[in-house]
Amino acid sequence: MPDAKPNLKVGVDWVSVEVVSEPYVILGFRGYAPVIDVQGPNGKQLVYISSKSISEGLDPLVQANGGKFTGLKLRLRKASEDKMAPYEVEKA
Repeated sequence: MPDAKPNLKVGVDWVSVEVVSEPYVILGFRGYAPVIDVQGPNGKQLVYISSKSISEGLDPLVQANGGKFTGLKLRLRKASEDKMAPYEVEKA
């Protein structure tokens, strides 16, 4: 079982990260959830990748990276302060 890592909190400001793992699942409050490890401004953290907006933003970048998550350099943010606002994902 991977070491426990803090979740990356994504707000309306861009956060730059590098993906350092392939997706895996962790057991959470609602069952299993897919995550990736990222190296961010506060060290190694988890990013949940189950939301549609994150998945749709990641997919073209993963495809362009030979089908691999590891090594991707990304910028993430929420589109607005709203709790249900979609995430925005772009290559860093």
